Amino acid sequence: MRYWSFQRPELVSVWLALGAERPENGGLSFIPGTHLMQFAPERFDESLFLREDLADNQNLIAKHVTPLLEPGDVVFFHCRTFHAAGANTTGQTKFSLVFTYHALDNLPLPGSRSASLPSIPVT
Repeated sequence: MRYWSFQRPELVSVWLALGAERPENGGLSFIPGTHLMQFAPERFDESLFLREDLADNQNLIAKHVTPLLEPGDVVFFHCRTFHAAGANTTGQTKFSLVFTYHALDNLPLPGSRSASLPSIPVT
């Protein structure tokens, strides 16, 4: 898991668009099905993105989708789903909120960024 450090990769993120989100303003893209796949370390670059110079990765990257979101639209996705926001080329700031949910018994790893702030229990 690239962004999170938890005991188990069992997290769900929720992306809330506060304005319209499109590819040209940095909308969030996903590669469907990647949450179910396993990848060898050599398929990633030093920033843990898929290496674009590998044919297998190129085929996978070509399957990306960028949902067109309107204010108030929400996308739920598994933490292992490959996702990234594109570059905002519009000159206008895009705002969105993201929350990541985990079970109470799935604790962040000590010393990680995920452990730097307390979780907010939802009951």
